[in-house]
Amino acid sequence: MQSALPVPNESRRLERLRSLGVLDTVPQAAYDHITSLASAICDTPIALISMVDTDRQWFKSRVGLDAAQTPRELAFCAHAIHTPDQVMVVNDALSDVRFQDNPLVTGQPDIRFYAGAPIVTDDGFALGTVCVIDQHSRSLDNSQLAALQSLAKLVLSLMEHDAQRRAMDAEREQAAAREAEVQSALTAAGLDLLSFVDTDYRYRYVNRCYLDYWAKSKSDIVGRQIPELVGEAVFIAVVKPHFDRALSGEEVAYEAEIDFPGKGRRAVEVSYLPVKDAQGAISGVVVRAHDIQGIRLREKRLQTIVEQLEHKTLELQRFVHIISHDLREPINTIHNFASLLAEDVPDSPSAPRSYLKFVLDGSQRLKILLDDLVELLVLDRHSASFTSVDLNQLASNVRDDLRSALEASGATLEVQLLHTVQGDATLLRILLQNLVSNGIKFCPKGHQPVVNIATEVLANGTTCLRVSDNGIGIPSGQSERIFETFTRLNNKRDFAGSGLGLSICRRIADLHQGTVQVISSQPGEGSCFELKLPACPSEPSQEISK
Repeated sequence: MQSALPVPNESRRLERLRSLGVLDTVPQAAYDHITSLASAICDTPIALISMVDTDRQWFKSRVGLDAAQTPRELAFCAHAIHTPDQVMVVNDALSDVRFQDNPLVTGQPDIRFYAGAPIVTDDGFALGTVCVIDQHSRSLDNSQLAALQSLAKLVLSLMEHDAQRRAMDAEREQAAAREAEVQSALTAAGLDLLSFVDTDYRYRYVNRCYLDYWAKSKSDIVGRQIPELVGEAVFIAVVKPHFDRALSGEEVAYEAEIDFPGKGRRAVEVSYLPVKDAQGAISGVVVRAHDIQGIRLREKRLQTIVEQLEHKTLELQRFVHIISHDLREPINTIHNFASLLAEDVPDSPSAPRSYLKFVLDGSQRLKILLDDLVELLVLDRHSASFTSVDLNQLASNVRDDLRSALEASGATLEVQLLHTVQGDATLLRILLQNLVSNGIKFCPKGHQPVVNIATEVLANGTTCLRVSDNGIGIPSGQSERIFETFTRLNNKRDFAGSGLGLSICRRIADLHQGTVQVISSQPGEGSCFELKLPACPSEPSQEISK
């Protein structure tokens, strides 16, 4: 007798076989139908679905044979898996040197004829066979051989399907077990008070937190009715009306303050969730009480802080208002008289003239700072109201506002045909005036400023308002910093300004649910600022200062 040698990659073949989880499983009708079909097609008394294991061949299904398995060294199928692409046929085992003295040939079940179609996986591993056996020498025609191969492929499909189903079942079981563990942990150790009360107002379940708050043991609550715990008066006045609504099928939620023996007086958020049985009848109510005492205390502290901030904001606004109005007159006086002195002493020595220039420049910077402070005050106290704003009219107003600056610098203001947007006209005018004023102001000496205003409407309805200039540009990496309050990138003696203008622009853009940013800039070649406004900004519900 010649026993079959292990196939190449035997360890991987066995690993693949075991991964399907078919070995030593109970009989299944689908596999039994296949063996019956094989027996009928091939007209043999014996048909098997055989899996070749390490030292045995195990029969997943069998017809005409009592044994559930046989040793591998005796197995015809151990030879068949060496040729996975064809059916192994032994027409007469007594004349085949491999099997003529095999105990399965010389004794029961007296094998003379064998034909086995290997069960081959997609990755090429032969796991076993669908085989037929007879006690008489014979042969099979081509159609019978093809049928055996088809049945072998069907067996593989069944095994893979069963393996996938078992894996999915195991995954579902694991997920259910994890969920049960989590639910059990949450129920037992959760921060909320949980209980289940039946239709007779009787406690059937309470969690650990519930017991801690009421300073009771489980036996003190479970099996007793609600009035025994909270008192008859509280039950009738507070609990019963809500609970009865839940018993009618309604989910109920309310807030209350309860004196808990274990925690003291606490604000809680109570929920009643009706529970239905399999027939749809309400069997009780899940009661959840969430402690919100900490939230209430934080709300009170926050309200106190808000009131303090509002008071300080009013004081700050009043202070800025006083500064902007009370300082404007003396600053104007200083500036005007310094201007007169400069006109009266044109031929004075250079030192006095330079001193007067310092006074004039300083008073001019103070005027600009006061103007920006007033602008901030207007921005903080202005209650925004969105309407349809014609940007063409807005640009015309800005041209009038900056007429003196345009004439003094010889600047050119180019305005393209602009669109209409939804926004606050007063605030948008401040924003556009700041951007145009910067384009005029920040221009190299000896150059004529050119400022261009244009718009574009994007596919989503957003309007892009772009203000470009031929000024000094913005250094690399500073495009966001310039929007910070009181930020200046240039010497104040070279370019007047308070450092507030662009921060005001950003606050106005934020109010419109839009953005303002530098989209391009090259030092010495100019910059382009872009304001994006949504098609339909939501109306602000509060003043900007809030």
